[in-house]
Amino acid sequence: MMNQLPVTQCRFCGGEDIRVGWQSDALVTFKRNGLLGNRIKFLICGNCGAVLYQCVAEPHRFPQAR
Repeated sequence: MMNQLPVTQCRFCGGEDIRVGWQSDALVTFKRNGLLGNRIKFLICGNCGAVLYQCVAEPHRFPQAR
């Protein structure tokens, strides 16, 4: 996972209160018809609520694109 935040300021309101959120009910799956998935991590502005960045929690679990 990331050691430093890729976003430090909201591009919409200029706020610097960056918060972390998770989405686990809509998983990104490894296989086309699989149940195994990966949670999505969000960076959210604490001032205006804008989603500033999103990524999967464990990118190393995905197969390499061909």
